Amino acid sequence: MPAFVYLLLPVLFWSGNYVLGRLTVSEGIDPFTISFLRWSIACLIILPFAYKKVWAERSVIIKHWPLLILFSWLGICNYNLFLYLGLTSTSVTNAVLLNAIIPVIILITARVLLGNKTSGVQNLGILLSTIGAIVIISRGSLDTLLHLTMSQGDLWIIAAAISWAVYSVLIAKRPKDMSLIGFFTTTALVGTAIQAPLFIFFGSTALNELSVTNWGTLLYMGLFASLAAFLCWNLGVHKLGAATAGQFIHLLPVFSISLSVLFLGESLYFFHYLGMLLIFSGIFVATLLNKKLSMQKAIKQS
Repeated sequence: MPAFVYLLLPVLFWSGNYVLGRLTVSEGIDPFTISFLRWSIACLIILPFAYKKVWAERSVIIKHWPLLILFSWLGICNYNLFLYLGLTSTSVTNAVLLNAIIPVIILITARVLLGNKTSGVQNLGILLSTIGAIVIISRGSLDTLLHLTMSQGDLWIIAAAISWAVYSVLIAKRPKDMSLIGFFTTTALVGTAIQAPLFIFFGSTALNELSVTNWGTLLYMGLFASLAAFLCWNLGVHKLGAATAGQFIHLLPVFSISLSVLFLGESLYFFHYLGMLLIFSGIFVATLLNKKLSMQKAIKQS
């Protein structure tokens, strides 16, 4: 499977999680319950397949436990919980727009923590895809963009974006002697354990209050938005790097709108097509074109 597909799938799964998360918190289910149950389900699904690998790698886990706790805290606990907390008090428009800053934060973090540098072609791709995301979310209207206001929910979304950006950059520091499934399972278990006391003390939704639809939503979140998405994302970042992976976050509004058209009967307008064109152009420039130019440059220098 092409490397970029590993980055496309997580964004598709997270787009569904975004829509379902907003609907779920709107029904009065608190963020602490949603996040804890989502990851509990993910752990229950993967453990039968991964426990032998985790046990075999126990010495590696013990050796790198501070780093693994950091990954668990940033990617499993913070990002998901902060996202649901944000969705309780901000609009989807604001939330998706604020998520568009993730690629920029990834680039800044990669420079600070890893000393990574980006080429002019990559920067052009980043600019194009960022403008495309803004065009879609603002509905092509400068007035809509200018009248966006910051709320407590917006601050939670920004905190989530920062946590995810740092997590994505630090994936490069994942223990090399640890398998991908062992790494994911370990961080999922630790991240869920970190959320357990938060769920116990701050969760306000009784489990018997959850409907069949709610449990179906949580199953989707656990299986696709958690398990499948994180495994694919980690593999995609490993293959293409954090800076390139960050560009695929701009597909979040594209997929979200597509899901709205399919399941909510919403319509596509000119600004949607313009935004999508800019986003895909930006990803093409930052990934395929940048790679081709880099290879040509390397050939000339050799």
